[in-house]
Amino acid sequence: MLQLTVELRKSLLLVGLMAGALAWAICNWFIAPSYQSKAVIFPPNTHANIHLVAAGIRFGNDKEVGEHLEIMSSVEVQNEMIMRFDLAQRYQLDTSAIYFASNLVTAYTKNVHINRTLNKSLEIIVQDKSPEKAAEMANALVAVSDEFKSRLIKKNIQVAFDAAKQPFIKKQKLVAIMSDSLEVLRQAGEVVWAFGEERKSGRYKNYELQYLKELDRLGYLQEKFEELETLLFNPIPKSYVVSPAVAQPKPVAPKKLLISILASILAMGLLLGFKNIFSR
Repeated sequence: MLQLTVELRKSLLLVGLMAGALAWAICNWFIAPSYQSKAVIFPPNTHANIHLVAAGIRFGNDKEVGEHLEIMSSVEVQNEMIMRFDLAQRYQLDTSAIYFASNLVTAYTKNVHINRTLNKSLEIIVQDKSPEKAAEMANALVAVSDEFKSRLIKKNIQVAFDAAKQPFIKKQKLVAIMSDSLEVLRQAGEVVWAFGEERKSGRYKNYELQYLKELDRLGYLQEKFEELETLLFNPIPKSYVVSPAVAQPKPVAPKKLLISILASILAMGLLLGFKNIFSR
């Protein structure tokens, strides 16, 4: 068994220090530092049964947090971020490569992370060579996701609004025609005053009953139509930004101290291994 003599210990210490210093120098000179920035948001409540806009004053529940997470991770949002920040150039990818699109998405997902927390919030963590750019991208991802979500909801509301508009207008015209017809019947003597009370003919009563039913239906259609109209022309609630991303001066990679320690241990281990082999 190899004995750790004083000379060997000195050699191990010297080799360890040199390997650690070399690893530290390599990290400083050849590996670009990477910075990380984080934003924290609460998605808004957008699932109220009556007034979606008014519901925006509340934080979203589990369902909405999950939906917002899917939106932030969607291809549309990724593409918008890639184009806005020219990430193909920023990540120094070869645009002529066969797997360029796949490599671009891989690089994006490697540097952009969205985590769901136990408090029903979302953490947006972005890593970049520039601390300012990392913060800018994290905040932009929040805004881009809100914009995409708003367009998506507005599109669905527009479809529902268009579908509700035609029945409402049609029923409105029908009720107006029936109202005019009742007035014609009244003028024709179908309604008379006798002994201080209004007396109506059977035909007038039947028609008036149909009119009241259509009027009630019109009220229901008008309520739905006006509700959708309110939603269509009011802004969709945006995410509540609890903590916006700010530039962090301290890099998160490379882990110079850890790399240096590992390099020192590896170098000392190799030295011990060689000494043990050649001492036999």
